[in-house]
Amino acid sequence: MDEREPEVLLEEWSPVADIQAVVEKTDKNYYMYLWINPESPEPEIRSCWICNRVNAPKDIKEAFAIEGEAPCMPAEFVAHDINGIELDDSSLSIEWFEEGDAAALLSGDKILAVIPCFSGYNGFDGYSIYAKGTGPFAWELEQAVPRFEDEVKRSRAAWSFFDDEDYWKNIRNFHLETLNKFFGKEEKYYAIDGGVFPPKALVQGRKDGILYGITLGVSMIPMPKVEMNYQDEYRDFRRMELGFACTEEYEEQLNMFFSTISWLAAYPWKAQTFLGHGHTIPFNNIKGKEFILFLNDRKLKISDSPEYADYRGEKINLLWLVPITQKDKEFIENNGVDEYLKDKDLSKIHVLGSSNCE
Repeated sequence: MDEREPEVLLEEWSPVADIQAVVEKTDKNYYMYLWINPESPEPEIRSCWICNRVNAPKDIKEAFAIEGEAPCMPAEFVAHDINGIELDDSSLSIEWFEEGDAAALLSGDKILAVIPCFSGYNGFDGYSIYAKGTGPFAWELEQAVPRFEDEVKRSRAAWSFFDDEDYWKNIRNFHLETLNKFFGKEEKYYAIDGGVFPPKALVQGRKDGILYGITLGVSMIPMPKVEMNYQDEYRDFRRMELGFACTEEYEEQLNMFFSTISWLAAYPWKAQTFLGHGHTIPFNNIKGKEFILFLNDRKLKISDSPEYADYRGEKINLLWLVPITQKDKEFIENNGVDEYLKDKDLSKIHVLGSSNCE
């Protein structure tokens, strides 16, 4: 078999993240790749072996015998014909998972390979239906097929939702009804998506002397990496909206906070991470404050707050942005956010200008 450059069979971008999926066919094998931030100074590449097209090498040393080539899987980890197999190239397709940071390769309706969100950790690359055990370039997929079949089914339904030309109108109405029920008719409405999918907005309202700015629509797309931290409960914490509240004396600070919220509303998908209860980010735009603390509305004892219905059967988490000091940050790092909140009035902790947030 004459050696030639790899043939790119599929090339597709994530709908929401700066990630490109590529499926390549070489003279010796098939591989799937996810290129993370490919045009950045430090792109990250995640690779997953799919199958060999030639005789399997006898060991890992032989697999790496030719420098610069994508290695074939050693024989002991190959579940297909040891002499190699061919795929039906025309049947291949990529299915992005709901978070947009992971993908599966399918042949028709059959899952061949998966690069999940936890690829790249502890020597794990991805799963292949043609791998056996925990191989060096892919792990066995067979036992996980039911789980990923469900993931693919959910993802297809999630992405097809955006094919409805009225989807944003319906989402906007859903959120406005929730927020207007909370603080009355909104005062201002800002688009914060920069004209880029997915659409997002920020709504300003006022109630009992407190000003509110709350995002709208961010929760349509679940955040990446939540599964790695919340395990079986991850579906209850992967959809978020962001909120800021202050007394009227801080009204001039609103635009500055709205700018921060707009940036944060896209951050999880840009950085392939998530925002959650107790997380902090640097912030020095208010004298005496050096960080923003995120507090999940569902974790606080706020009696008067927006009440979201579930979205696609999952909870919507409203994360309040709370400015804190360097000392607060250090306390939270050393003792945890629950200990930090223990002596606070949780009904007002999220309001800048209240006694708890000074």
